[in-house]
Amino acid sequence: MKITKILPKFLAKSYQEEDLRRAEIQLAYYRGMVRVFENRVAEGREELERLSGQKWK
Repeated sequence: MKITKILPKFLAKSYQEEDLRRAEIQLAYYRGMVRVFENRVAEGREELERLSGQKWK
């Protein structure tokens, strides 16, 4: 539903700008989380490969 059907145009524009700003902030946050998890996975795989090559005592 279009927000302009509920609000006057100037309020709809302000609302849409704020909504977009919040969406961009969330996107940046989740991109950061993806990088963290990608690093964790890469480090875990490296550690597993290192441990698989060793003989346990």
